[in-house]
Amino acid sequence: MCVEKTPWEQVTDFHGHTCPGIAIGYRVAVLAQKEMGIRPTSDSELLIKAESRSCALDAFQIINKATIGRKALMIEDTHQPIYWFHFAGTQELLKISVNSALMKRLDSSHPGPLSPREKQNRNLEMIQLILTTDEEDFCSLERVPGVLTKG
Repeated sequence: MCVEKTPWEQVTDFHGHTCPGIAIGYRVAVLAQKEMGIRPTSDSELLIKAESRSCALDAFQIINKATIGRKALMIEDTHQPIYWFHFAGTQELLKISVNSALMKRLDSSHPGPLSPREKQNRNLEMIQLILTTDEEDFCSLERVPGVLTKG
């Protein structure tokens, strides 16, 4: 019997492990699909611009089918957790900005060096926080006029 993997399992298999960064990407990717009302395919024209190089990018490749190779996933590294989504044929961008207070909490939640087990437990706590935080506390969504073009 073949059991289909969940989207989360597909993302973490592709990425190679679970971590807060991939959880952020997964959450943003799923929110973008919901907000835009689309189900991207590998030949769809969903374009994404990420303002940071992070693990989150791998989730966009699996969930949103946007890859760097097809020039559908672009990076303009400002070191900010901000992501822009554009579906071809529209004149509107969806901007998703991860809440800065949440990011600070993720960055400052440990006081010093951690043992491997403590680090694993901390990562699991942070992943749970990212995946279960109310949407309005996780990020802001903004629709703005504009388009993205393949870079």
